[in-house]
Amino acid sequence: MTLTDSAATLSGRHRTDVRTSVRSIDAGEWNRVVARAGGTVFHTWEWLAAFEDAPPGRFEPRHLLAYRDDELVGVCPAYVVHECPRLSYLTELARLDLGGPVLLAHSLAALDGGPLATPGHEDALASLLGALETTARHDGIRTWGVANAPAGDLSGLLLRQGYATAHITTSYRCDTDVPSVAEYWGFASGRLRRKLEKERRVSGRAHTVTETPADADTLVRLLHSLLKDRGTPTEVLPESFLHAVKARLAPYERTVTATDAEQRTVGVFAGWQFGPTWSMWLAGLDTERLSRFVPYRAMAGRLIESAVTSDVTSIDLGRSNGAEKRRLGAHPVPLYLALNTSDRADRAALHAACRRLEQKCQGPDEQLDMIRRCC
Repeated sequence: MTLTDSAATLSGRHRTDVRTSVRSIDAGEWNRVVARAGGTVFHTWEWLAAFEDAPPGRFEPRHLLAYRDDELVGVCPAYVVHECPRLSYLTELARLDLGGPVLLAHSLAALDGGPLATPGHEDALASLLGALETTARHDGIRTWGVANAPAGDLSGLLLRQGYATAHITTSYRCDTDVPSVAEYWGFASGRLRRKLEKERRVSGRAHTVTETPADADTLVRLLHSLLKDRGTPTEVLPESFLHAVKARLAPYERTVTATDAEQRTVGVFAGWQFGPTWSMWLAGLDTERLSRFVPYRAMAGRLIESAVTSDVTSIDLGRSNGAEKRRLGAHPVPLYLALNTSDRADRAALHAACRRLEQKCQGPDEQLDMIRRCC
């Protein structure tokens, strides 16, 4: 049969729909499910719209919706991935031939992936994973999977369903649901607190740190400057995609910037708050003026204390630089790539490839050296 814009199927106790464009999905209804399920900005309708406006690769949307009777109780962003620099990097490392496109839920660019279900409807997760497989088979796709599944219930469900999994990177998160700033910093020893405060004072004398969005061109310039300095291809975050994200996610933006004495923006932590979670997705630096991230501690201190004194209960500081983020009170959350296929021999190859990925561990938390190729 031909895949229509809303191809309804029955999967377990739920009716599931496939949508081939985010524009055919009601934004408010989708985001209500994401909010109730505890999702972040990376599952929102606006993130998907930015991905569709200017994809960082070649993708075809296959977003899944799960209904109990007429109530939307689960969602799963997904794409048929034809070209993606991040996925190409991982398959190259794993010496894995996917044999064509892969159906992925949803993006290696995000800090969260996979399906979401509202409280009381957790079994919709299994229905959505079943629909993911059904959709892959319908499209003639050999391999399907979940990108950046966090450790916990979802990764456990994927393992039970026979997915091959690899811990590909780690995200670092701070719990900021505490009564006061002083109580948040209570975890740190007196020596560490004094060191952090001294470095904040030093960087604060040279830079002014504010919670102020950078304009789109400045954001792109600083992000690409830091990517080039790390040896990361800018194609993982194309200018057109960053402009689309900036425009679409404007209602949620909470970005921290650092300016120098001449009022030039020299550092940026690009972030967005959805519900109680503040996701600091990207960092940018004017590497022509600064040889290292001098204002880092001042910016990090500002965003943590701003979160504690607002309605934010968790900050996702993103991937990489784990030792520094631990000093700020962050805890590691492993993120997994999970892949599956219907062919027994292919499934064995997937498991072997995932083992090879994990053998390329660069440290106890970082796993793959993703920061050099995948932000």
